[in-house]
Amino acid sequence: MTRESLKAVIQQFTERQLPRVLRRDTELPTASGKVINLIGARRTGKTFLMYQTMDDLLRAGIERRQIIYINFEDDRLYPVEPHELDDVLRAHSELFPDAARERRYLFFDELQNVEGWERYVRRLHDTEDVSLFLTGSSSALLQKDMSTAMRGRSI
Repeated sequence: MTRESLKAVIQQFTERQLPRVLRRDTELPTASGKVINLIGARRTGKTFLMYQTMDDLLRAGIERRQIIYINFEDDRLYPVEPHELDDVLRAHSELFPDAARERRYLFFDELQNVEGWERYVRRLHDTEDVSLFLTGSSSALLQKDMSTAMRGRSI
């Protein structure tokens, strides 16, 4: 993954409209102080529940430039090495310097595709002004494994 490809992905997401979603009764907490994990089988609506949450944030007055969505199955980013994950906030800060001083909402789709993602997420949660939302559909993100990896930082 290069920082330029990452910036292109972030910029494209920021400029495009969110997909229309069929509202679900389930709502993700946006102010829990925890990492929010959506774990389940493929094609069950995890990504669209994230889009619904992004739409809720926008309706609540959060600016689009504060929301970062990365699909780690995006071929433009593949392969992603663990040390490159730190480029997410760097690339975003280069695109939107003023947003770096505000809370950012990070939506990481299929993050289990990046080896060592747990350390990165723990560090972000502990040191940055961010809200984190993760999806995963592989056995690497089973609830038991997630609980161990995040040690009380997630729901």
